Amino acid sequence: MTDEKQLPPGLVLWPGDGGQQRIGVVISDIHCTDCSVGNQTADDSDWKSFFGELEVTLKASITKASEVVLILNGDVVDVLRSGKWAENNVYPWQRNNPGFETTLMSIMHAIVAVHAREPKEEFGKRRIRGPGEEPESSGFFFYLKQMVGNITGKVARVSLIPVAGNHDKELQVVPKARELYYRECLGLEAGDLDAGYRNWVARQMGSDPNDPWPMLPFYYADPSLRLFATHGQWRDMTNSRTTLQWKVCHGWKPQIWQQDRYRAFSDSCFGDTIASGMLSNFIWNTTQAIRNEVIPFAVQRTRNDGIDHILNVLGEMDLYRPSERAVVRLLQEAKNLDRKDANFPRLFRTVIAQYRKSLQSWLGHRETFALAPLPFKILLYVIRALSHVHWTRLDTKLMQLMAWASGLKESTPYAKLPAFLSDYRPLGFHLHAEGHTHVTMEVDLRYNSPPEPRNYTYVNLGAWRNRIVQKYEKKGYRRRCIGRALIVHGDAQGESACEGYSFSLRDITSWGDRLDKW
Repeated sequence: MTDEKQLPPGLVLWPGDGGQQRIGVVISDIHCTDCSVGNQTADDSDWKSFFGELEVTLKASITKASEVVLILNGDVVDVLRSGKWAENNVYPWQRNNPGFETTLMSIMHAIVAVHAREPKEEFGKRRIRGPGEEPESSGFFFYLKQMVGNITGKVARVSLIPVAGNHDKELQVVPKARELYYRECLGLEAGDLDAGYRNWVARQMGSDPNDPWPMLPFYYADPSLRLFATHGQWRDMTNSRTTLQWKVCHGWKPQIWQQDRYRAFSDSCFGDTIASGMLSNFIWNTTQAIRNEVIPFAVQRTRNDGIDHILNVLGEMDLYRPSERAVVRLLQEAKNLDRKDANFPRLFRTVIAQYRKSLQSWLGHRETFALAPLPFKILLYVIRALSHVHWTRLDTKLMQLMAWASGLKESTPYAKLPAFLSDYRPLGFHLHAEGHTHVTMEVDLRYNSPPEPRNYTYVNLGAWRNRIVQKYEKKGYRRRCIGRALIVHGDAQGESACEGYSFSLRDITSWGDRLDKW
């Protein structure tokens, strides 16, 4: 183990045993939601297949002396994408509101119900469930815990590392929610979290080592696996919070973050207002309005032909990339249904009215402007002025402008990513893994120091979920499931035995009738 005195300021290494054969598995951006405004993650059949194959891979590689580290690299649970915020009229940035913790706990209990129980075979539909209807189960946490149980005892140690993202950061401020995550989702009791893990988190985050349910760590740094993994929101100005000592342009500064207990990534930010204050609000309120104002007046033929389809599009809005395509499609198809049936104009009027109402509500929150980075403030004033013009074409243009603005990111040169910083490289990091952007990619790099030439690799894990893409020549849409896992095999003797080290990316893309059932 590297002497702490030799480490760069603020860096805390994973306390693993570098003398063991070690295997690391990294997945990111699973986005297990409560499904109140649509299901964001993959289906149960995908998780059953993935964890089954991963178990076979691990069993073929591990020995009794092995350590297996499973790194959940942020946004595994997603508490922002929920209709409960709009339903209860309390939002993630309203931390002092008496309803904040109650709403968060309600979302977390629903996430447990949806993703931690054993799935039924017929599950896998992508839609908003009806009033009083049982939520479907993706089985993600069920199959994860099942696999961990099957390999435990066959190895010296199995570690589950839940890294913090930007859609699960509310867990950092509500210990009861963290307890539910550790216990019900990951299957870990307080006694299962040993002193090594607790001290590692406390030293990294500047938190209390005696906390029975530790904060989620911000990164995983492991020279034995030559791996540095972090979610990636630290270089996104819409999903980070500027503090007195730090802003995004300052880059990777763990010593500064440590002093402030990483509040730049646990306090509310502008991205929260978009995710829960605008998009989730729009989906929830539009769904309720259709059920209350449209369905009671619809004949059966009209509902089967149009209303259920529009509800399904609402339920899968976050599966589109670029994201504005979902709103554009929704407005266009609602308008087409209006034109097709002259006796039933109520559906389109309801959708467009709720879109305008949600936009005005979002722009009416003080936090929307207060939390917006400086480049966004002028855009927000323009959008607020134009949003009063009731013109459908302009509404879609405003949505495209919003999506473009929310997609702006700070440009961070690869050399400024932590694994590739000049004072980090001598520790042996060769591999930097992130998620967050939902764009899978890898880049191979080379630096002249340390003196011996080395290869370095940046990997983005994207998001593991169903996705909707346009067909060739934009003739319709198609659903597919995509996923990516990074598997790192470390040798037992450090860098002196290079033949024992390798890493691979497992990319999965699947199509089928189960994804095209409606």
